[in-house]
Amino acid sequence: MGKPYTPERLASIRRMRKARRLFKKVPLFAYGILSKEHPSYSPDDFWEDLRYRTKPKRRKAKSPLIRYGRFRRMEQLNELYRATENTDYALKAEQLRRNMTKPYRMLLKVEGKIWEYSFSALIRIEEIERLSKELSGCKTLNEVEALIEQFRKTAHIG
Repeated sequence: MGKPYTPERLASIRRMRKARRLFKKVPLFAYGILSKEHPSYSPDDFWEDLRYRTKPKRRKAKSPLIRYGRFRRMEQLNELYRATENTDYALKAEQLRRNMTKPYRMLLKVEGKIWEYSFSALIRIEEIERLSKELSGCKTLNEVEALIEQFRKTAHIG
């Protein structure tokens, strides 16, 4: 398995654990108790035993932007940029980041008129793209209104 600890190392580990345990239970008297048990125990040794040797693990904070529909696409583009170093991916990701919290705007030309629709920024971008494809095949305003009404009812699901 590994190299076994030397008796001196085991004794220092036990002393360190005892120092930490005593300091938690009786912080004022911990040094006094340990100095009686170990005659050559100094205050510097005591503080050294209390010191933790490993850095605490830092958790990666979750971004509040994760709720928005453009977030995953932005992350994918950032990954593609890191992998390929193609600046087009970085520019698209930056554009998505700028528009992250803004609602989606969709312009449609139906029956010679231009119609503008707005959708929540929390809807996934894939859903908006799917709706855009479906709407491109519509010829009348009634078809468009029916599709958009259906989309608004089910957009929050999934």
